[in-house]
Amino acid sequence: MSPYQLVFGKSCHLPFELEFRMEAYDSSSTYTERIKAYHDKMISPRELTLGDVVLLHNSRLSLFPGKLKSKWTGPYMIKKIYDSGTIELLAPDDILFQANGHRVKKFYNSDKVMEEDEISLEEPPKE
Repeated sequence: MSPYQLVFGKSCHLPFELEFRMEAYDSSSTYTERIKAYHDKMISPRELTLGDVVLLHNSRLSLFPGKLKSKWTGPYMIKKIYDSGTIELLAPDDILFQANGHRVKKFYNSDKVMEEDEISLEEPPKE
């Protein structure tokens, strides 16, 4: 029983607009839950190991306008991974420094992709 029903002895009939708002709130909360579940399902975990080559996001470059300017610097090699998520990186000039693990992404060298064997295409035999 609602408090209104206890006091007045009859059920309360809400105006149509208030009922509509309650339905809209319920549907938006279910929509939010569904979108969150979908988003969480699409996230793939990043696994960084010692010796991986990574790029570092330089947030200072995002302050200057430039569509084609890369915000990633590197490549750097991972030397140590701490439990707090901090990563110790080795620069190409042998300087060690630390960075947040959220600011790095794996670097895939294009030379390794191009090293595949070449396949020569020949004319099929005529019958």
